[in-house]
Amino acid sequence: MQSSSETVARIQEVISHWRTPAELASFAAARHGFGDSNGGFGVIYPGDLDEYQREIENACIPEGQVEIYGYWALPGGYEFQVSERFYLSVLAGHLKTIGLSNGANDVSALAGSLPNP
Repeated sequence: MQSSSETVARIQEVISHWRTPAELASFAAARHGFGDSNGGFGVIYPGDLDEYQREIENACIPEGQVEIYGYWALPGGYEFQVSERFYLSVLAGHLKTIGLSNGANDVSALAGSLPNP
């Protein structure tokens, strides 16, 4: 990504495509990603990759990172990796903004428990 503000905007865009925002705190606690129903926007954790993706497609998301994607955004879409901690901080802020304080607090606590990248 070009800038931190652009990165935050893309992460917020991905988060906003999930229909039930309260679920995102649970997904984060389980270190599990999500993808919207049409496959256009989502987050992938390292543990979400299956053997085929690792062995055949050579997909790699290092521990401590998540992959953010938006295939139907911008011309050509986007796909990039950020630290899990950074993603969680953006998620917590989003949840707080939409009034899900408990989820935001849980996600903030999880982010605070992770090592600095």
